[in-house]
Amino acid sequence: MQMEMDNPLHDTRSIDAALERLRQDLFGTASAPEEDEGPEPIDYASLEFEVERMRKRLAIWEIFMSSMRDGARSWPEVQRSLTKEDFDKIVAICDGVPLRDLLLDMQ
Repeated sequence: MQMEMDNPLHDTRSIDAALERLRQDLFGTASAPEEDEGPEPIDYASLEFEVERMRKRLAIWEIFMSSMRDGARSWPEVQRSLTKEDFDKIVAICDGVPLRDLLLDMQ
């Protein structure tokens, strides 16, 4: 797992794959829509869930970025610099979802 985090190409591939899925979701259709059916309705509940998950991820990354601004230059330094208050914030943000699942887009 550590090697994946140290490998920027892994992150790039993950981002590229996620962007490609987004493009397919936004622009692709499985089949030509029937003239009578009209456009497929938006699944608002799924969209709302994803937006909330993104907000949580961003809030956690902002905690990590704060450590980096304070001088941490590696992930072990970021981990060592986290305070009890930081951990409490992360636990509250995760709200029962494992941190790894939240940050690594696992469902």
